[in-house]
Amino acid sequence: MDGLATKPAEPQSIRIAPPEAERLAALESYGLLDTGPELQFDRVVDLARLLFDTPMATITLIDHDRQWFKARCGMNSDQGPREHSFCNHAMENDGVFVVPDATLDPRFAKNPSVVGDPHIRFYAGAPLRSPGGHNLGAVCVISPDPRDEFSVGDRKKLELLANIVGTEMELKRQASTAHRMVDEKEAAQREAHYRIKNSIEYADLLAGVASADMTTEQLIAVAMAAWKQYAEAGGLLFGTIKSLRERLTARAYNDMVANMPGFAI
Repeated sequence: MDGLATKPAEPQSIRIAPPEAERLAALESYGLLDTGPELQFDRVVDLARLLFDTPMATITLIDHDRQWFKARCGMNSDQGPREHSFCNHAMENDGVFVVPDATLDPRFAKNPSVVGDPHIRFYAGAPLRSPGGHNLGAVCVISPDPRDEFSVGDRKKLELLANIVGTEMELKRQASTAHRMVDEKEAAQREAHYRIKNSIEYADLLAGVASADMTTEQLIAVAMAAWKQYAEAGGLLFGTIKSLRERLTARAYNDMVANMPGFAI
């Protein structure tokens, strides 16, 4: 109606369907997005370019709204919009995705990467999948010249390269998890050290306090605090020694315990 101001529409938040949310979480778990070049991935794109005689090759990860190249040859930018991504199509295929001539394919004929730099004509991409079955991206080869043929053997080679990349990604994730576990174990050992130190300090406090200086309630409170510290630290120490017992020879274990007065399992 004239003269009445209309309320502006509320901005709409982007909603991500559960399968896509799980896929993005799987991708994030590898910790690769926006990281620097790494030799093991660079070698794969170099090999892909040589195997298929193409000037361009990439290892592409598909993020929420972009494609990002973990490794690339012949590409100026390290990322681009997901909506223009050939690799987004490859990621969603069961096998190798091939575009012989992008100018003749209605899905890509008006794509900015086809009508402009780098003037893509031929594209072939093998999907990258996690062990959990999530689609993460693709390994692809690209040429400004169309190709009529990409043989069964070529497809198998490209799938093999994608498998190699997937294995490298999984090894990196497992190594990262292992390092984190080591860090956590070292942190637990440091914590145990300080707890034992605290228990000793509590014991010193109890030994040095005359009954006349503290009420019975205060004395009990300090004693209980000391016991709590000892119990927690002792539990960690017990677990460590038990683990060592399983790994050491009987003689080595007995020699170790002999130098730990008051300790026994």
